[in-house]
Amino acid sequence: MAIGKINMGRVNTRFLQVFIICLVAHCTLINCKKRKHAPVVAFFQGDCSHKFCEQKCRDIDHGGYACECYHGYKLDNNGMSCTKVEDSRNVVIGEDEVRIVAVKENNIGAREELKPDHKYIIANNEKDSDRSHLTVHHEHIPYRNGDNYIVKGKGDLNNYQIESSKENQYSQLNTVGNKSQNVVIGERSEPLTSDTIKIISYDEKQDAPSLEREDLVSSETRQRNDLQSLVPHLLPKNFVRPRQNSVEEKCDQFSCLNNGKCVDDGTVYRRKMRCDCPLGYMGPRCDTVVNARYPKFAGNSYLALPVLANSFREIDLAFEFKPEKDNGLLFFSGEFEDAHTDFLSVSLIDGFVELRYDCGTGMGTVRSSAPVAMDKWNTLRINRTENHASLWLNQQQPVYGESQGSYTRLTLRLNLYIGGYDSFEWIKNRVGMVTGLTGCMEKVIINGYMYDLRKADLVGDAQFGVNVGDCSEGLCTRVACEHGGTCMVTSPYSHVCLCPLRTGGDNCQHVLDVHIPEFQGHSYLELKGLGRTALLFLDIEIVFKAESPNGLIVYNGYTLDRVGDFISLALDGGFIEYRFDLGTGPAIIRSRQPIKLNHWHTVKISRTGMEGVMEVDDDERVIGLSQGAFTQLTVTQNMFIGGHRNFDETSKQANVTKSFVGCIQKLIINKKHIHLLKDAISGVNVENYGHPCVGDPCLHGGLCTPHGDVFTCHCSLGYMGNTCNKKLNLEDAIPKFSSDSFLKYTHDDIIKRIVGNRLDVHISIKTTSYNGLFLWSGPDQMENNSDYFALGFIDGALHFRYNLGSGEAILTYNNSKLFDGNWHYIYVQRTSQNAKLSINGKDIVQGSSKGSYTMLNTNNILYIGGLQDVEQRTLGRFKSGFSGCLRDLVLDEKYTLDMLTIADSGRNIKPCL
Repeated sequence: MAIGKINMGRVNTRFLQVFIICLVAHCTLINCKKRKHAPVVAFFQGDCSHKFCEQKCRDIDHGGYACECYHGYKLDNNGMSCTKVEDSRNVVIGEDEVRIVAVKENNIGAREELKPDHKYIIANNEKDSDRSHLTVHHEHIPYRNGDNYIVKGKGDLNNYQIESSKENQYSQLNTVGNKSQNVVIGERSEPLTSDTIKIISYDEKQDAPSLEREDLVSSETRQRNDLQSLVPHLLPKNFVRPRQNSVEEKCDQFSCLNNGKCVDDGTVYRRKMRCDCPLGYMGPRCDTVVNARYPKFAGNSYLALPVLANSFREIDLAFEFKPEKDNGLLFFSGEFEDAHTDFLSVSLIDGFVELRYDCGTGMGTVRSSAPVAMDKWNTLRINRTENHASLWLNQQQPVYGESQGSYTRLTLRLNLYIGGYDSFEWIKNRVGMVTGLTGCMEKVIINGYMYDLRKADLVGDAQFGVNVGDCSEGLCTRVACEHGGTCMVTSPYSHVCLCPLRTGGDNCQHVLDVHIPEFQGHSYLELKGLGRTALLFLDIEIVFKAESPNGLIVYNGYTLDRVGDFISLALDGGFIEYRFDLGTGPAIIRSRQPIKLNHWHTVKISRTGMEGVMEVDDDERVIGLSQGAFTQLTVTQNMFIGGHRNFDETSKQANVTKSFVGCIQKLIINKKHIHLLKDAISGVNVENYGHPCVGDPCLHGGLCTPHGDVFTCHCSLGYMGNTCNKKLNLEDAIPKFSSDSFLKYTHDDIIKRIVGNRLDVHISIKTTSYNGLFLWSGPDQMENNSDYFALGFIDGALHFRYNLGSGEAILTYNNSKLFDGNWHYIYVQRTSQNAKLSINGKDIVQGSSKGSYTMLNTNNILYIGGLQDVEQRTLGRFKSGFSGCLRDLVLDEKYTLDMLTIADSGRNIKPCL
C-alpha cells in the first residue's frame, strides 16, 4: 500500500489533516468483505455532511469518510471525482462465451433431479467476495442419464453431481471426476471447481434468483427479479428472456392500484401473483382503504416509524402484541441497511422473545425466560441503557444482558421498522430471523411517547409500510346500537356503542333522565364554544371526581386540523394539567402534586393575556406563561366536556388522547353557571352518577343541588325544610332571605313603575351581612352597557347603581350602623339621569349617569332579595343575594307591594321572626 497526498483544490484546509490513497483493491482500514462496500481508495477526516464527494459518500465507523462512485464509474486518484468506464469482461465456459452476471448465494440442501431442456444459472458460492469469483450465466445444460450432468468445454469433460435445496430451490455442483474445467475471465484462466461453481435453476417451476451486485444495486432494485432491468450490461449477448417466466410479463395482466407493487408470491408454476400494498391500502388489488389504528401483520408486512431520536444512550420500549406464529421480527433499526454495525432488533424466535443489539464492538443478546402466549395479548418492555439491557415479558421476572466490547452508544440512522423488514436477506444473520410478525400489535411506547401507528398524514406516526391490515376489522359488523347509536372500535378486541344523550346501555337500549352526568371513558358533552368572548380574559371553575388518572376534562379549539389556539384541562398521570395556546406556543401549567382519585376536587383556572393561573383545592396556585408574543385567545369550535368526539381534531399541543372517567358536578365559566345537560348541544354515553339528587329528594318542586356527595334543597315559594317538606303560611308573613333566595315579579303594575324615565322606591331592611343584592332589574344576558338598576351591599357599602345605556351611575353610602340587626329605612329616587339615595330619612347621596339617555329599559322583571346566578347575571358587581329581612316595599309613592302574595315565584323564603 502506498500513502500519498490528494490535491483538494478549494476544499477547506481543516479537512486535509488525514487521508490515505489505497492503490490496490484491499481493505485494511475497514472490513470491505463484511460490509459489501467498494474498495476504499481514500478517506478524509470529518463526515459526509461536508458534501465534497462528486457522487456518493460513506461514513467510516471509526471516524472519517470515503467517496464512492455509481456503477459504471471509477474513483479518480484525488479520492473525490469519478470517471465513466466500460466493463467488457467476458467469461468463456466450454465453447460458449457469456457476459458476467452476479447472483446472491443461498443455502444448499437435499438432492433434486433436474429436468431436460430447462435453463440454468451457474453461480459461485461466494465464500470469497473477491471480484475474480463472479457469477456467470449459461443458457443450457444438456440432459444426461441419472443424476450426472456434463458441462461441455475445451479439452476433457468434467462430470458433476447435482444437490439442491427443496426449500430454496437452489442446486450445488459437486465434482465427480478428477478432470478440471477452466473459466476464462478476460485474459485470465481460472479452474472451474465445486468450490467456485453452483448451478441454480431458473425455470417455470422455481423462483428466479435476484441477480445483482450487492455493492452497486439499490434497495428498490433489489426487490425486483427481472434480469434485464437489474444488470442489462452484464447479460450474454445472445441472452433471451425466458418466456412466461418474467414477473413483469405476468404482471402485465395483473395490475395493482394505489401504487401497489406486483410481486411473485412464490408459486410461479401456478403463475400466481399478488400485490404488495402500500400503507393505507389492502385487498387483492390494493383497492381497499385501511386506516389501521391497530396494525395486523401477515409475515410479509411491515410499517416504519421515524428514526429514533436521542436514543444513543438509552431506549425504553413497551408494547402489546398478539402473535399467531412462533417466529417473526417485531422491531428493527440500525445504522446501515445490512446491520453490519450498530443495530437493535426484537424478534420472536421459536416462541421466545429475543433482543439483539450491537453498539459497534460486539452483539448482546437477551432472551425471555419463558415463551409468549400464542394467540393471546402479551405485554413486553425492554430497556437498554448504554451496553446493558433488560427484558420483561408479561408477569415474568426481568432478564438481563449486555453487549460486547467497550462501546456504549447506539447509532440508529434507519427508520424503526415494526412487524418486519424490506430486505431480510441483508439482516437475517444478525437478527436471527427471515420473516415478519404474523399477528397484531398496539400501544407502542418508546421513551415515554406513545406512537400512533396510523399513516402519518394528519395524525399518525407511521411513515410508510407494506401489507398492513387492521386487527379490529369486522368488530362492529354485527353490532346493532339502538336509538340512533353508532358502533366504535375501542381496541383490537373490543367495541362500544356511542349512545346519544339521554340514552344508555350496552346497545343504547335504555332511555335515561340524567341529573348529574357521569362519563365512562368514551363519553363527552358538546357545548357552545367560547368564540371571541375570552380574547383577553378567561375564568373557569369546575368540580369533579375522577376515577382514572388520565382523561380530558375541558377542551375548546380553533380548528379541526390540530393547530391554532386552544384551551384544555386534563388529567395526566393523576396531575391536573392546564394548557392554552394563543397561536405561538402553549403554556403548560401542571399541579404540584397528583390528586386523589374518587375524591371531590375543585379546580379554578384563569388566563389574563399570556399569563395563566391554576388553583387545585386549597393548594398554592401555579402560574405559567404561553410562548411567543400573542395575547388573545380565539376558539371558534364548540367546547367539549369530559372527552371529545374525535381526538384527531384536537391540537397536538394539547397532548390528549383519552376521555375522562368520573363525574363532573359543576362548571362555571366567566361567572356563569353552565347547565351541563340543559345547555348541551349533543353528547354520547353520558349516564347518571349515583348521587342522592338522582332520586329527587326535594319535595314540592324543590331543586336538588349537589355538593360533593351531599345535597341542598332549594325550596319553592311556600315551602321550607331540608327536603322542602314544611308548608309556609304566607299571610302577613315578613320574608326572610338567605344568600341564595329571591322573589320574582313580572306584573305590569310593578314593571311600569320600574322602567321609564322615573324610579321611586321605599323599603326597610334588617341585616347583619356586609354583602348582598336585594333589588334588581336587568336583562338575562348582561353586557357592559346594558340597562339595569340595582340596590345592595358591597363590602359594607350600600350601592345604588343604574345604567340608562350611555354610562353607569354609582351612588354609595357607608355606615356600619346598617348592620346592627335593627330595621333601617332606605329611599331611592331617579328622574331621568339624576338620582339620590337617602338612609333613615337623613343622609342623602346624589349622583347622575353619563351620556344623554334618560330612559331605563330592562327585561320587565323585578327581583327582590337576589336572583339566580347573582355573580354571573350582574357581571360580577354583586357576589351573592341578600341575607336578612325586607318589608314595607312601596313603588312610585303609592303602590305598596305585598311581596309574598303576589310574587310569581320564589326560592328558599322563610318567615322573619
